[in-house]
Amino acid sequence: MLLIIISLSVQVFFSPNGGARDAIIKELAGAKKEINIAMYILTDRELSNALISAKDRGVKVKILLDAKSAEEIGYSKHHFLSERKIDVRLDNTHRTYGDKYEGIMHNKFAIIDNKTLITGSYNWTHSAEELNNENLLIIKDAEELINKFEEEFLKLWEDSKNFKKPASLDPYNLRGLKKHVEKWVVISGKPTGWNLSRSGHLFIDFGEEKEDFTFVLWKEGVEELKKTDFNLEDLNKREIEIKGKLIDHKKYGLEITTSDPEAIRIIE
Repeated sequence: MLLIIISLSVQVFFSPNGGARDAIIKELAGAKKEINIAMYILTDRELSNALISAKDRGVKVKILLDAKSAEEIGYSKHHFLSERKIDVRLDNTHRTYGDKYEGIMHNKFAIIDNKTLITGSYNWTHSAEELNNENLLIIKDAEELINKFEEEFLKLWEDSKNFKKPASLDPYNLRGLKKHVEKWVVISGKPTGWNLSRSGHLFIDFGEEKEDFTFVLWKEGVEELKKTDFNLEDLNKREIEIKGKLIDHKKYGLEITTSDPEAIRIIE
């Protein structure tokens, strides 16, 4: 279908470090009624917090993510955002080619108040902002164009589905843990020990054997955690709750590894 656009406003950003993230945050902060997002991958903490701020001031936020990527990537923010009462769905309605090839929901766009379109190659990830060569367009005053994107979003939204809440597990039940490898889980219990490595990574152990469960928070997450009221000394005496994707490492055993400080909390 041919679209004739007489006039429009377009801002262009390139990454790495070309201002794309700040531009998105500015647009999200100006949202009045509605934000609809179709994004292949969403892992960026700052953008996630901007979405939560929008929701908290009364903006209706809908987020559609590719199902396979959301469940496979340990840093995906879909559980984090859903817990903050944001409406999140996963798209898993792709075409397949035989039994080997499967399509993906590869869109990267957001529509704000049906007036602003944010699109381009830029996924809402730390890598897109800091590492990758990406492009981002912010388009306004293009009613027909934005309506087409809105129609596509609503079609995908209706065909998508809510995701299951993660299973709640005991860190000392290894048999139970192994049934949930490669899945998102919530693990609650009192650690047997913890330490900060020389590199600044936090290791929290639940048992003393190689095959026992360990939680690893990478240095950047530890630095963010220290800015909150989280007291590492509480790990000596309190139960904690951990959220993330459970893996069974060939060398280190059962683990959740992340740089997200939101993945751990002290149980009151």
